[in-house]
Amino acid sequence: MSDKTTFVRALRPFSLIVAIATCGLGVSLALVEGSHNTLLAGLVIFTGVLLQIAVNLINDHRDLTSHQFTQAQKQAIKRNTRVGMLVMLVAIFLGFYMVSIRGWPLLLLGILGVFGAWGYTGGQINYKQRGLGILFVFLFMGVLLIGGSYYVVAGDFHWNIFCLSLPFSLLSSLLLLSNELRDYEEDLAAGIKTLSVRLGYKNGVKLYYWLVALVYLISALLYQAEILPGLGLLLVTVIVLWQPLKLLNAPQNQRIPLTPLTGRFYLSFSLAYIITIWIPQF
Repeated sequence: MSDKTTFVRALRPFSLIVAIATCGLGVSLALVEGSHNTLLAGLVIFTGVLLQIAVNLINDHRDLTSHQFTQAQKQAIKRNTRVGMLVMLVAIFLGFYMVSIRGWPLLLLGILGVFGAWGYTGGQINYKQRGLGILFVFLFMGVLLIGGSYYVVAGDFHWNIFCLSLPFSLLSSLLLLSNELRDYEEDLAAGIKTLSVRLGYKNGVKLYYWLVALVYLISALLYQAEILPGLGLLLVTVIVLWQPLKLLNAPQNQRIPLTPLTGRFYLSFSLAYIITIWIPQF
């Protein structure tokens, strides 16, 4: 078993693309619509990355009760959690600055965001253990983060932003699902009841296929409704899908690249999506 308690492994650098892409989409939508507040735009992305780092570092806190870790590894988990909480406090401080500019609606979103970050593995909620991680990542690291990013920069909100956030939100869930499928046997042995463990591996794979299909289907519907200005560049991203799809039915020791390769698909699609927003002819 690879040591997931090391700081770099706990940081999960590949997952930072989620915060960069989701905040980047919200910011891009605001800038394309005419906002000129580039300082707030940069601050939004920076704060989103800090929040993602905090979530990653506290992610393994509930595993302290597991017998699979040595005492040294448990100390590393505690250290990572302390650093994560510090990073979260910095993100909260920056959030209060943005609240002072945009008012109570952003405060409400911020409270929900902190609740989502801590509730993933912390406190009595621990919705990762309850099999709700994929759903709550869709909401907190997708819909709310994109909508909140747009609101900070633009100062308002409309339902097209919600619609445009849906493919990204599904991608966030897909990335987490790939992590669950990669670690399926370890989580099953440790009694960590993720959604994939509850459904079973084969059903988890089916869910992976469904999420991918929904990403493209919803994008096509948004284009048909003239909410998304282009579709062609998004279809090209199918090229980078074949490698993670091939690994879904591979043995456990060969599935290790599944999450990074899913992350590469996430990055490719998100770049294509944001370029489409900026340059409509794509």
